Amino acid sequence: MTQSLYFTGPRAVDVRDEPLAEPGPGEVMLELLVSGISAGTELNVFRGLAPQWRQAMDTRTRLFSDAHGSDWHWPARYGYSAVGQVAILGEGVTHVGLGDLVFAYVPHGRHAIVNADAVVPLGAITDPEIGVFFANLNTAYNGLLDANIAMGSDVVVSGLGVIGQMVTRLLVRNGARQIIAIDGIEKRRQAALAGGATAVLDPTVGGCAERIRNLTGGRGADTVIEVSGAAPALNEAIRIAGFNGTVVAMSWYGGSFESLNLSGEFHHNRPRIISSQVGSVNPFLGPLWSVARRSSIALEYLSGMGLGLKGMITHRVPLGEAQRGYSLLDQGSPEVLQVLIDYR
Repeated sequence: MTQSLYFTGPRAVDVRDEPLAEPGPGEVMLELLVSGISAGTELNVFRGLAPQWRQAMDTRTRLFSDAHGSDWHWPARYGYSAVGQVAILGEGVTHVGLGDLVFAYVPHGRHAIVNADAVVPLGAITDPEIGVFFANLNTAYNGLLDANIAMGSDVVVSGLGVIGQMVTRLLVRNGARQIIAIDGIEKRRQAALAGGATAVLDPTVGGCAERIRNLTGGRGADTVIEVSGAAPALNEAIRIAGFNGTVVAMSWYGGSFESLNLSGEFHHNRPRIISSQVGSVNPFLGPLWSVARRSSIALEYLSGMGLGLKGMITHRVPLGEAQRGYSLLDQGSPEVLQVLIDYR
């Protein structure tokens, strides 16, 4: 037997006992050690705000429509940041071994059966709590690839959750001249300064666009990376960007968006808004780049970021208390950054 976590309705989860199957040919069974709860995409799914609850995406046209209802139904399993050990090998599996520590994009639960080609061996990373950040780092790194930032640029990071903290640290590596980080939570602003931000701003004080003009000689930011998921923050990101600047929208904005303002600065300053989604890489990088290459580089970076990432874990909950973990993120407590489900 095993235990699996289910979303049973908006803001409701349940842990269920289930029979445990054997892995088939080419598959492995994982015994999970930890899994991370995403404060972005997953929280929108938990809240019932993800469009897939109401619509389905046509795989041919890539358009969302509610004409035929949704492919998603309660109860549903979710999650995509898990680290475990290989417990059983299916027939023909040779490139991972018993006991190997691996990352997998699988839902929360004590066990997972997954195609062996889909797991990511963590190699030199021996701490499962570091490995759980692999998906987040892929997202953050992909955002920088989409942004295509020139060395010496003045860059703003809006939203300093886990992804924003990673983006800040990657920008230091990328050679940004100024890294201006924005968040309403003092603890997160201080973490960004520790990670290499050159200045931090509190958006609750107001006037971020004006203050950033003062820091950039009146120009505004070359690039704004918006990671907060808040509609007002995207409006302010458009104001923050300088003439012909770039806004990278990395967040999944849940719910409706009536407050988006595409007049004023958007109309006169001609900023480009780029959607960054981790399922593909910037096409302008050319044919040498792929999701596999990006992921391989992200794993290298992950190995070097270890202790800095460990400090982002603020809460650990056992599987039986998963509802508490989701509620901590849902309530937006200033003390919460990364919540882990701990199966150990």
